[in-house]
Amino acid sequence: MPNLSGLRIRPANSIRERVYTRLRKAVLSGEIPTNERLVEARLASELGTSRTPIREALHKLEMENLVSSVPRVGYFVRSLPEEDVSDICEIRSVIEGLAGRRVISQITEKNLERLRINIEKSKQIINQGETEKMIYLDTEFHDILCQSSGSKRIYELSQVLREYMLKFRMECLRLHDIASKAVLGHEKIYQAICDHDSFLVQKYINDHLREVKEDIINYYRSTERSHA
Repeated sequence: MPNLSGLRIRPANSIRERVYTRLRKAVLSGEIPTNERLVEARLASELGTSRTPIREALHKLEMENLVSSVPRVGYFVRSLPEEDVSDICEIRSVIEGLAGRRVISQITEKNLERLRINIEKSKQIINQGETEKMIYLDTEFHDILCQSSGSKRIYELSQVLREYMLKFRMECLRLHDIASKAVLGHEKIYQAICDHDSFLVQKYINDHLREVKEDIINYYRSTERSHA
């Protein structure tokens, strides 16, 4: 398990919430990897707190299906089931499709330029073989898209859904072919926005997120076979 002591929890009114937020971020980002055992005593020591808020945080994470408990053994970080990947991508298609349709009529020149620059930077890092940076640009593209919808709710919901897939998407995007496919999807969405074509915006967002789903599922199936 990675050492979390660098971000010790300081005394505060909401110590339980701080512990929960810290552990949730570590799980979702992949800082604590899938199948890692979560030892209460060690986590309490690293975060500078008692075991009670650690236990409460782990229970909340279990309710979110981010960790699982094994009787008399403890908690472990869960993988993301295929049905969850499918559900999240389908819901994202609806939310981001709505964002895309709204974006057509109200995106600013500044944000349109930000999308263009994002795509150019993505192509550049792929050509340079720096695909490990792609996760940040991928996240930024979708953030700009949803922010440009003008809806705080759309943006918040899209962020929550992407968080659940972050560590799985992060590993996939390190592969050149998957990273290149993602940029092509972004480029199609961007061009449809420039053309003010709401039908194609929705279609390309649906196509892109379907590919995201397939890439994640295929990647982890191949990973499981290689470890079998």
